[in-house]
Amino acid sequence: PSPPHNQPIETQSHLEGLTTCQRAGKVRVVALSPYLFETGVFVLDAPPNRDFILESAAMAAAGVISGAEQDDLLRALIARENQSPTGTPEGVAFPHAMIPELPASKVVAIRTSSPVEFGPGSGCDLIFAMFGDANQPWEHVRLLARLARITHRPETRDRLRSARDAAALLDVLQQEDAANA
Repeated sequence: PSPPHNQPIETQSHLEGLTTCQRAGKVRVVALSPYLFETGVFVLDAPPNRDFILESAAMAAAGVISGAEQDDLLRALIARENQSPTGTPEGVAFPHAMIPELPASKVVAIRTSSPVEFGPGSGCDLIFAMFGDANQPWEHVRLLARLARITHRPETRDRLRSARDAAALLDVLQQEDAANA
């Protein structure tokens, strides 16, 4: 028998085998905060190019992901960007690297003082580099969706762009993460 309309429906998630309950069209979303880390949020003053930003992100992530090599992370970021640039017309880029057996997923958040090309016509000054296990793509997709949701509103992007330093940028991200829970 089918449940009556507008009632919670228990479904088995095909992504990770966890039961989720959909209520009023809302599905629980992943929180961003557990994937952020203090040394992975920073402001770059006039970075010379995209690859400099990607190298900075890979270096930060390699410092906190056990067993991760900076060169491997950087190669994966560059390969993904070369395949299909992740910059948006709103000036936000979402470079990401999926590496098999990576022991932890992390997000590096970067604000630049001037836009840097992340694809034709996509000058970006907000960059969110994601690193995750290729064997757990659902986690990666959920992180990307979360970041897109947080950066969708122009007011939020303005707040992120106004962050004077890394601590302020992290604070804004955590506030927006909580506000969009």
